[in-house]
Amino acid sequence: MTGQANAVQEPDRPDTQADLASVLRKLAESTFDDTEPLETTVLRILSEADRVIHGNRRSCRPAVINGLAARYGLLGQPPATLEESGRAMGVTRERARQIQKQHEALRGLHLWWPQLDAVLELASRQAPCTELALADALLRRGLTTTRYSLGSLRACAEFAGRPFDLNVKDGVITDDPNTLTAVYRATRRVAERQGLATLLQVSDEALDAGAVVTEDDVRALLAASESIVWLDENHVTWRSSVRNRLVNTLRTLLSVHQPVDLLSARQAVENFWAYRNAGRTADQADLVAPTLTGLRAFCEWHDQFALDDDELSATVPLDLNAELGVEAALLVELIRMSPNGVLDRTSLMETAEAFGLNLSTVSVYLTFHPAFVQLDRNAWTVRGAQVASDVVATVQGQARARSLTENRDFRAGVTPNGRPWVMLAVTSNFRLTGVLLRRWLPPGTPSTRFELTDGRGEPCGSAVYNDETGFTHGFGTYVRRFGLRVGEYVYMCADPDEETATVTHGASDAVGRLAQTNQAD
Repeated sequence: MTGQANAVQEPDRPDTQADLASVLRKLAESTFDDTEPLETTVLRILSEADRVIHGNRRSCRPAVINGLAARYGLLGQPPATLEESGRAMGVTRERARQIQKQHEALRGLHLWWPQLDAVLELASRQAPCTELALADALLRRGLTTTRYSLGSLRACAEFAGRPFDLNVKDGVITDDPNTLTAVYRATRRVAERQGLATLLQVSDEALDAGAVVTEDDVRALLAASESIVWLDENHVTWRSSVRNRLVNTLRTLLSVHQPVDLLSARQAVENFWAYRNAGRTADQADLVAPTLTGLRAFCEWHDQFALDDDELSATVPLDLNAELGVEAALLVELIRMSPNGVLDRTSLMETAEAFGLNLSTVSVYLTFHPAFVQLDRNAWTVRGAQVASDVVATVQGQARARSLTENRDFRAGVTPNGRPWVMLAVTSNFRLTGVLLRRWLPPGTPSTRFELTDGRGEPCGSAVYNDETGFTHGFGTYVRRFGLRVGEYVYMCADPDEETATVTHGASDAVGRLAQTNQAD
């Protein structure tokens, strides 16, 4: 054993050094078996080169040949360090460097090497794919007998003077890393934003980032990544995004009641996200509720949910307060404690107000939150509650009777200098919601946001007028600041050009005189 090590370590110089050009010419003329595996040819090339360099005076030295192959990265693994190469040869790091230097002229020599050409052609066709998938494909074709990393294939190409433009990005082999990155980032963004994505959504998101990629290209790129979960042939999600907005919305829904039929769950998601979209800024992408097919595939995959004949349940414990937050959870309990489990809007808002809930928030909950269901006009309950139709009719009748007892006086006009005004009696609905449900601006007036000031000239919120319905919201700040009571009057005079309006309130006589004075200006 000692003699063998000493033999390897003796000076590696031929007695008569062959001319380098002659060495390379002889090697280039060599012919190698085009049916043997890639790594076998690697060893043959290095062995033949070693014999040519040393004038055929020495037999092949396996330790040196294997050490050189490892150093160049030609046997499946990326290039080894000099330390690793020296250990394989049985020599020191410095000696390994000297041996490598003697053979350096081999790098880039364009040899006839059909196996390598077949390997590189297959790699180009397979991309995009994972390194493991490519290595398996090479094994199946018999081109290699060991798994080749992409780094080793690159080293083989560079050693043999072949072009090589494949890279690994995000675990995927590709010849276009920028597009790959754009597609993967788009997929992750959409999945984290709304739980899952269609291939078209990924394509559109990537386009927004400047990458033009078709749905077929998206499919090919995503198919190569282990980070992607294919929910079905058209829906994907990001494996690590197990908690996202879709998961949160479904947990909210199921913390109130379960099971929920899948169609109702999908509708609840769509309604809630419509509200979230309304509050998003121009640079934020809209949330797109999943299709029924996509939602079913997502819930079948996600370990927090279970589907039984399209009935959705949670597989984990859900706490109402933790999932909904304190205000929404309290509102759920207030509705459940009502005699019939259903309340009209005014009664519900008054009950919430008595418990100190923010009425603007309550109004939003009743319109969009998945925990609450509007059974019919002016009748709300909690999701999952079983309420008979006659009970709903009774609640609606009581609400109408109460409404008829309230003063609903309403007048609107325009001052001589062209400023529209409105005067109305404060009803329970207006006091609780800060919403005006009557058209008061002249026909043709566009939708407008008015900055409000009170009688002291201080800002008191904004009122937004909808030109299609006359719906005007935003008086809640004024109502709360002055503690308006049912039966009082509110007067508002607007300046559409400046998008401002002044608001005052008081008894009917005082407000009426103000309106009459403005008419007489």
